[in-house]
Amino acid sequence: MRAAKRGIDEGLYIARALLEGNVEACAIVSSEGKIVVANSTWERLAAACFDELSFLSEEFDMKRFSDMLDEVCALRLKEFLSGKTKQVSFALNDFENSKGLPFTIVIYSVEISERLCYFISLRDNSESTVLRNILRDIMYIDPLSGFGNERSLNRFLSKKISSSKENGACFSIVCTMLSNSKEIAAMFGKRILDTVLQRLGKRITLQIEEGKSFRIMDDVYVTVLDCSDRSCVSRTMSVLTSDLEKPVAVSDTDVSPSVVSGICQFPIDGERSESLLSNCLTAIFTAQRKGLKWEFYN
Repeated sequence: MRAAKRGIDEGLYIARALLEGNVEACAIVSSEGKIVVANSTWERLAAACFDELSFLSEEFDMKRFSDMLDEVCALRLKEFLSGKTKQVSFALNDFENSKGLPFTIVIYSVEISERLCYFISLRDNSESTVLRNILRDIMYIDPLSGFGNERSLNRFLSKKISSSKENGACFSIVCTMLSNSKEIAAMFGKRILDTVLQRLGKRITLQIEEGKSFRIMDDVYVTVLDCSDRSCVSRTMSVLTSDLEKPVAVSDTDVSPSVVSGICQFPIDGERSESLLSNCLTAIFTAQRKGLKWEFYN
């Protein structure tokens, strides 16, 4: 199955950005049910399960899909299509007409434009896929913070660099290190240190868009910022650093984190993930030498 070909416009850029990084099968669908943009996982799944997922061909056939549902769920779908709700989900193996398909389908109303109306996610819940997802999490997720790990960051940056080269876009990478991690571990123990690192991760989440933060070493977080203007990045760093250095209350103890960050920018500071990360770490050491809280790579 191929996504319908459309002219390149702002709506399509937004649609592609929504699909970027999604490992589950996802598509953007028009009000008429035409599949305008689909990721590779969607295309592979639709091709592999062509007979079972017969409501997916060159379009998302709402009527055929509705016929699979029971009366209550069909009413929920109708209310969604009428605009009464913004999201609806269905576990397909709950319905007789679905042939016991191990899929969950979630439909969101996005209304990017008159043509781009729905974001659809199709999750495979079969045992083999669940196991594969568990293994993927082991490979790509840092268990302490819940962020992506170094392997996940490299994969994210590869896609980010590729799309940025196509679009002529720039972005910034920030490496933030807990500079007094050894002192915290020595004074309070590793359990307290882990709690501090977890709290730092939560604080980063409040400031940085979800999915753009990673933990690549014991005490180093990486965040990816779409802005490349140095004044914009500096404002973000001022707020982020202030937030990260607030005391962390653990039991009856207040622990004061101290952080230092290094910043580099694509493409002026490197065009490969390895060089960008290396230059960020160099900027951290420069900041430490100068007694600064953050420094741009020069």
